[in-house]
Amino acid sequence: MEKEPIDVVAGVIFSGDRLLLHRRKKGDALEGTWEFPGGKVEEGETQEEALRREILEEMGLEIEVEEKLGEVVHEYPHIHIRLIAYKAQTENRKVESREGACRWVHPQEVEHYPLSPADSRLWQKIKDALGRE
Repeated sequence: MEKEPIDVVAGVIFSGDRLLLHRRKKGDALEGTWEFPGGKVEEGETQEEALRREILEEMGLEIEVEEKLGEVVHEYPHIHIRLIAYKAQTENRKVESREGACRWVHPQEVEHYPLSPADSRLWQKIKDALGRE
């Protein structure tokens, strides 16, 4: 019987006209690929709470979570996830990443970065919801 996917939240975090991408560090599964920052939803936590907590812990950013943009279910060899994207805003572009490199990019530039497979599928699904191609 197939295991239920683990809920993972991802923030499409805007500061002005740019959004934040995060590159997985060396030694991580999927090292070197880019993703929308976030993490696993812990028991007893809402998705929005998990996203705020993960971004504060991993990047030192306080964010305002807005609407849910979409989700994809993806099975990697090492984990089965449901990746859920939320639009979020921050006024601060100073990222203190403890987990790898970060970059603020224009939405039109996202596809120039090698996204992880789940994030790539998610981006294809949500970019229209953002009104961007």
